[in-house]
Amino acid sequence: MDRPYLVLGAIAMLGRLLYTAVYRLFLQPLAHIPGPRLAALSSWYECYYDCFCGGGGQYTFKLKELHERYGPIIRPTPSEVHVSDPEFLDTIYAMRNRNYPFPGGLMVDQSVAGAEDFNHHKLRREAMNPFFSVKAVLDLEPRLRKKQNTVTAILNRATMSDLPLNLSDLFFAFSNDILRSYSFGSDNDLLHDLPEAHRQRESLASLLLSVKAVRHFKPVFSALGALMPLIVGEKGVPEGIRDMIAFRNDVGRDIEAILADKNNDDKRGHSIFYELRDSPILPPEEKTASRLQDEATLLVMAGTESTAKSLAIATFYLLSLPEVLEKLRSQISEAKTQANGELTLSAMPTLPYLSAIIWEANRLSFGVTGRSPRYSPTETLTYTASYGANKGKTYVLPPRTWMSTHTLCTHTNESLYPDPWRFDPERWLGDSEEVGKRKRYMHALGKGHRKCLGINVANAAMSLVLAAIVEYDMTLFETNESDIKFKYDFQISHPALGSKGVRAVVEGQHAL
Repeated sequence: MDRPYLVLGAIAMLGRLLYTAVYRLFLQPLAHIPGPRLAALSSWYECYYDCFCGGGGQYTFKLKELHERYGPIIRPTPSEVHVSDPEFLDTIYAMRNRNYPFPGGLMVDQSVAGAEDFNHHKLRREAMNPFFSVKAVLDLEPRLRKKQNTVTAILNRATMSDLPLNLSDLFFAFSNDILRSYSFGSDNDLLHDLPEAHRQRESLASLLLSVKAVRHFKPVFSALGALMPLIVGEKGVPEGIRDMIAFRNDVGRDIEAILADKNNDDKRGHSIFYELRDSPILPPEEKTASRLQDEATLLVMAGTESTAKSLAIATFYLLSLPEVLEKLRSQISEAKTQANGELTLSAMPTLPYLSAIIWEANRLSFGVTGRSPRYSPTETLTYTASYGANKGKTYVLPPRTWMSTHTLCTHTNESLYPDPWRFDPERWLGDSEEVGKRKRYMHALGKGHRKCLGINVANAAMSLVLAAIVEYDMTLFETNESDIKFKYDFQISHPALGSKGVRAVVEGQHAL
């Protein structure tokens, strides 16, 4: 009796599928954009490269390959465009009134990054900007110096052992301590517990390996997340998820303590979340415990990972390229002599080779490697192809069209960065037009009004650690380029699976 209804249901389903296919391929406003028809037809094309091909995290590399075939503009999914043209970066990222469709599900939905609307983001950003200015970071020097001294003490102890030191763990601990201290006025002192730093770093890396699968199969993972503790108990939950929950709970306790401390009895120096609590810019709904918890989670997580990664990349190449190391040592030694032995934090940005090494390490970190789309709510945009078979052709992008450019495409653009996978600080030296373009188009730390808040903190931290590193003779231990080179896109660049990080034997102090 139910058979006719089943047949009608099947016909209706097939009709809907057929209509969707015809619409996406021929009728949708983006149907004129070049690219593989499968990508225009379904997001399963992206899912295959993200979740199943070559260990996952490969769609970023596939997009670069597709640009070589189709030209500067392609359609990576049915509803997006991807443009591999540095000249279009500002149109996507640096113009006002560009919204960001935040993917959600990362436990930071109420953070500054989670504000989709331009004006909402601007409100949250302006409340935090003063704490990340150059002046604010220079005021942090005593706190940063204290952590630098701890790094130096660890390196000194390592000279008395033949065992390798895991520098990736050291950098993770250093970055985490700085971000927590600046955020809350205190930290967990990971620098004095490197085994715990190692565990947390590995746990975070393993958690990020699942980020693509979670995005493509979000309902499945949401259901599993709810059911898993009931089925297998707390110990059966993956360590990375347990750590993330524990971290958020820890942050939550810090936020609750700050909100409860009405008389500032527990105020320990300058800390961001005391100031946000009292900010005249933010309305009361922006100062709730849950929102500030999301803000703090993003700030500490992103600041720790990005700074530690760039430090690992810079240090690996310093230890692999003796001529680069000696040039940096010479510049720092000369600067110290001129400053009577004390190289202040304010003097470090004036050292061109040190700055060039930081620029190059950040470039090869690639920042956020997943697509970071923007859209204009009301404006119709156009893009004219600058190369390829369709050079000179203009494409119309209707309002609300998602647009993006992978950092991989920009940072490996050979017209901007010749021999792009080579670590070459020289490419950032001088004030030529070419150097200016490289700096303008480098977007590892974001671009436009959503540019990374913590750039000045990260650069100061990197300067101090690299100045400490060059004072020691080290030899890499069972570490090669595969331990730092971008091979997988799990929202951030990931090296070879199973990498233990950058490790080195610290042989002794080097006489500068």
